[in-house]
Amino acid sequence: MLSSSLGSTIPVSSRALAVPGATLTRAHPAARLVRAYLLVGAVLYLAFALLTPPFQTPDEHQHLFRAYQLASFELIGERRGQESGGELPESLSRAALPELGTLAPHVDRAIPETTFAKRIARATPLDASGPRRFTNFLGSVSYAPVGYVPQIVAIWTGGALGFSVENIVRLGRVFNALVCLGLFAGALRCLPVGRLALLFLALLPMTASCAGAFGQDGMVIGAGAWLAALGVRIALLRSWSGREFALAALLTACVTLAKMVYLPLVLLPLVAGSGVVREPRWYLPPLLIALPVLALLGWWLGLNAGLYVAMKPGMPAPGEQVAYLLGHPLAFPKALVVTYLVRGGAVLDTLFTFGWLNVGPVAAAQWLSAIALGIVLWQGDGEAGALARAWRYWAALLVLAMIATMTLALYIAATSAGSLLVSGIQGRYFLPLALPALVALLRHRRADERLARWAVFVLMGMANLASLVTIARAYYL
Repeated sequence: MLSSSLGSTIPVSSRALAVPGATLTRAHPAARLVRAYLLVGAVLYLAFALLTPPFQTPDEHQHLFRAYQLASFELIGERRGQESGGELPESLSRAALPELGTLAPHVDRAIPETTFAKRIARATPLDASGPRRFTNFLGSVSYAPVGYVPQIVAIWTGGALGFSVENIVRLGRVFNALVCLGLFAGALRCLPVGRLALLFLALLPMTASCAGAFGQDGMVIGAGAWLAALGVRIALLRSWSGREFALAALLTACVTLAKMVYLPLVLLPLVAGSGVVREPRWYLPPLLIALPVLALLGWWLGLNAGLYVAMKPGMPAPGEQVAYLLGHPLAFPKALVVTYLVRGGAVLDTLFTFGWLNVGPVAAAQWLSAIALGIVLWQGDGEAGALARAWRYWAALLVLAMIATMTLALYIAATSAGSLLVSGIQGRYFLPLALPALVALLRHRRADERLARWAVFVLMGMANLASLVTIARAYYL
């Protein structure tokens, strides 16, 4: 039997498929869970957003430059030699330079220490009508507008209110945090199996850090979680409503127009999660895939094909990398295996490393998160028995396919030809894949999960606190 907390249009059991389900009332444990998450998550996400200094999350200055370009209604960037970007106000670069030391993309960053008061006092005026310069932001120049909606709103709002560049970055982080918070809340309300696993994912310190950054990661992780939750729900009930299809289409656009490698999340409903089959509209997931694929082909190939430059000097062009792989068919499989066997621990460390991957890893956060994950897997879920073995294998296959695709993309874009180690892999890239992986692992166990839920809240709260303390010690004298 499925829980009665699946939402206003979800049947509560296989026997009740023909009738509307119960609503998610305020008294239901799922509603209490959502309210508790909104309170705790808001505090944690905003703490990361406001405590971490501006420009001290990965590629944050590049995201600011791209968001400002889009906010100025310039959708397509410009390439000049081995640089891609656009003409922007000099004040944006002047604000970022003291924090970063150099605006060069994809370089190792030092940790600039100063007092909290001095950092707060930094206030570079946004001189939109002042001098402009060509600014290189090759890492973000091709990104579609959909991933920058909160940032664009922050730039418009902050500009109208006379905010400094630094405070516009902070405002964009706050808007991002609120969007991510809402996406995870929607996923918690939607997901019929594995809410405790989703809560764990939503409260990971890296999730909170990404939510409180100026980039796209918070939206991608939150929208990916909701899309996966919707996929699990449809896989169990095999019934699509018009509203569910519209929601899935919107979430697919948010996820895949920002990070194409997560597109297979749409395929989760293709295999039934149980023996319950009603209105098996198998063609809807492929249709959801076709729409963003066409949009991406138009965006990347039609509008942005000429903007690509190598991420680092001396890197081979993507065409050269593909030609090498075609001529050496075992090169990538070897690199895939060696990378995760040799560097798997280092990749895991990056999930608890903050700033420009130069703060941490925070050992306390690692151990506390590991204990919380153990509780999630031990607790299981009373509805996990509805997940057929075929669906679990299917979810695992999709996750592995996304990992392989993501690694291949990094091999082509960021790795020297013939290397046995793929460069650029970071733990945060795996967060949109975590929910289907965890749900597939859940065992069927009917038990009261209230104690486990409180344990997850406490342990993850402590993990976030340890991370925030480490960040404060790193950046502030």
